[in-house]
Amino acid sequence: MHNSQVEKRKKQLAESVGEFIKYWGFKEIHGKIWTLVYLSETPVTAKHLTERLGVTKGLVSTALSELIAYQVVEKISLGDARSPGYQSNTDLMHVISNILRNRELKLTTKIRENIKALEIEIAADESPAMLERVQKLHEMTDFAVDSLKKLLDNKMISASRFKTILRLIS
Repeated sequence: MHNSQVEKRKKQLAESVGEFIKYWGFKEIHGKIWTLVYLSETPVTAKHLTERLGVTKGLVSTALSELIAYQVVEKISLGDARSPGYQSNTDLMHVISNILRNRELKLTTKIRENIKALEIEIAADESPAMLERVQKLHEMTDFAVDSLKKLLDNKMISASRFKTILRLIS
């Protein structure tokens, strides 16, 4: 394959990673940018990404800021403050763990807090069937939060507790 074919294939890969990342709740542009930065042997400028992806400078700038916040890419100096370079964090396990900790764990923890508050309100005023459903949600959410924490700390997740949760939802 000559260089233009390689670049074409890289762009196709970036498109498909973008679709996959979108499925997981990120923006498609995040996956596209990350792929091109990750595959590059040298730091990539925002201008290069804008040209390569055919998108606006503002979209690339916003997406890069978000990727930096997730520690997926990092900004580095190329000697010109107006045109920094971007390189990928190549420790993919660190990237995934960081995203799980800063996104999924926060979301599931918030859900658990809201369930606890609802349980308190329901206990006094609602039907036993409603309380039972909320308590099932509470158990499932506790399992999700605890499992995420264990996964992030490289600890074992209880298979028996998982089976109990499966019985609750069936």
